[in-house]
Amino acid sequence: MADEKKEKCAHPSCDCPAEEGSKYCSEYCKEAGNVTEIGCGCEHLGCR
Repeated sequence: MADEKKEKCAHPSCDCPAEEGSKYCSEYCKEAGNVTEIGCGCEHLGCR
């Protein structure tokens, strides 16, 4: 594999990589959209 750089999740409070074919890493972030939160609630290890 070449240097594949995954896009960051589009949710402002999330630092996870986006899922393939999506702007978001999870359904949680997709539903949250551009709502600014103190912490992300996607439950991925890097955001807990």
